[in-house]
Amino acid sequence: MAEWGIAPDDRLLLAPGQSFKYAPADDALWIAIARRCAPCKLVFFRANDQHAARLERRLRAAFGEAGVDFDANVRMVPWQQQAAYFALLQRADVFLDTIGFSGFNTAMQAVECGTPIVAWEGRFMRGRFASGILRSLGLGEWVASSHADYADKVARLCADADLRKAVRAKIEAQRGQVLEQKASVDALAKVMLEMASRA
Repeated sequence: MAEWGIAPDDRLLLAPGQSFKYAPADDALWIAIARRCAPCKLVFFRANDQHAARLERRLRAAFGEAGVDFDANVRMVPWQQQAAYFALLQRADVFLDTIGFSGFNTAMQAVECGTPIVAWEGRFMRGRFASGILRSLGLGEWVASSHADYADKVARLCADADLRKAVRAKIEAQRGQVLEQKASVDALAKVMLEMASRA
């Protein structure tokens, strides 16, 4: 990770959502986290598209207006192959779920790696994937209700290695129930069969 300027003592905060999922209304949250968790690196992923370039320009401007050094706190890294991405997850102190447009696959990958997750339960289903996973794991206390609450939860995890270790241990102990349970699959199948029978 040295090639991206991530130092061994940096708190690594992984923000793996697609670039278009990051709304301008949430820029202040990432700035607050950078301030409170320094020395840290917020790691976003850069695809070769206009959304990634737009996100980087916007965050640079927002950090600059807030007087926070973007280059000292943020890394925009290329998309990684699975092994390299999982290495980042295992190194990460906190997985930062996107707000309002949650990531199901990325959150489940964090669960596989035992990485602590902070999420925010959105109004619509698209914003509830990671929060639903956390609640299924018995970790609903890491579902935030506001920007301030989200930043508080991330800062708590960054500041307390024992707390991170305890959260990791709980994820590892409970994740089999999430990875192997099929009640939701059965429920979806039932709904689809009922809809098909009425067609």
